[in-house]
Amino acid sequence: MKAPSGTIEVEKLTKSFRLYAEQYSSLKERALHLGRIPYQEFDAIRDVSFKVSPGKTLGLVGNNGSGKSTLLKCIAGTMQASSGQIIRAGSLAALLELGAGFHPELTGRENIFLAGSIMGYGRGAIESIFDEIVSFAELEDFIDNQVKHYSSGMYARLGFSLAASISPDILLVDEILAVGDEAFQQKSFNRIRKFREDGVTIIFVTHNTDLAISICDQLIALDHGQIIAEGNPEEVAEIYRTHLFGTDQGRTKTELRSASAHLSGIRFEVDGYPAKVIGPQDQVVLSMSVTSAPGLDDCVVAYAIRDSEGTLVNSSNSNVLAQGQPLIESNSLIEFTFNGLGLLSGNFTIDLGIHSHDGNQLYEQSPSAIRFTVLGDSNETGIVQMPVRCRVKSNSNQPKPPTT
Repeated sequence: MKAPSGTIEVEKLTKSFRLYAEQYSSLKERALHLGRIPYQEFDAIRDVSFKVSPGKTLGLVGNNGSGKSTLLKCIAGTMQASSGQIIRAGSLAALLELGAGFHPELTGRENIFLAGSIMGYGRGAIESIFDEIVSFAELEDFIDNQVKHYSSGMYARLGFSLAASISPDILLVDEILAVGDEAFQQKSFNRIRKFREDGVTIIFVTHNTDLAISICDQLIALDHGQIIAEGNPEEVAEIYRTHLFGTDQGRTKTELRSASAHLSGIRFEVDGYPAKVIGPQDQVVLSMSVTSAPGLDDCVVAYAIRDSEGTLVNSSNSNVLAQGQPLIESNSLIEFTFNGLGLLSGNFTIDLGIHSHDGNQLYEQSPSAIRFTVLGDSNETGIVQMPVRCRVKSNSNQPKPPTT
């Protein structure tokens, strides 16, 4: 039975390389060793199996040398596995090495058609999206220059724009959101998000577990070519951090001895998906469950958003924002909905806590319960993005002041 379009199945995949101990520099040495150069077999990935259903996003995390990129190249078909099987159904686009295959002596225009043909697309298909590629890359003024004169950022933008302008069933992404300036990163992230909404199957490789949680439906952690954890992104990220650092690097929660109310199931979402990287105008929902002791009906849930320096950006609580709504009972779901945080690019945290209505009793506090990054294209500086306009008017028709 044929697999549905967008399906990826990897079965017992292994990719081995030869590590040569030394190279012989003379014919005599080669003759003495009968032309054989000693080597050891090294498994970059070993006996890896998993499946990605159509329309789902899988993240691959791991430190350098864990086999992430090798695995992705095997799936893309740019590298042949030593053993195992890969089942891939549907058209594929791979964002592996941005600009790979570009010829430095050719112009940006010529490279778009050359790289497009290598990807399997005819001239007509590339012509139909040519303007979109150039516009997204913001290279209208440079598209007829040789790419050897491009900056690294221009090179990356052109490579991403080409790969991201087609409509594949499967998209492979290798650490591309780490390149370019903040504005380009935000455009790239939004394009990946659009692929998700369109039902494209995505495998995403990254070192950033927060970004993986934000984008992926499932997560795999690799170490020395083997899977050490697979499943729910947040749970796998915690296992990976513990494996990497030797301690739990997840959320730090301070539970007070007198606590009779607790927070759990804390979520920070955009469009129903966990988010760690957001745009300034994204609608964000911060939700959590509150469990309290029977009869305790004076719980107030508070939040405080802080920048990377610890400066308070905004703070409020359920008592102020939910007036007239039911009291927080022994088992309640609390939602704070932000219609755009209006923050400039940067890293932020959210502290959470539960206290009594009079503020005299602190039941629980959870500093830095949420960490997130804002990426935007504003040229303003500071913390907050303000809806400000500027007008310049001529004073040439105004009467001149009298002279003395």
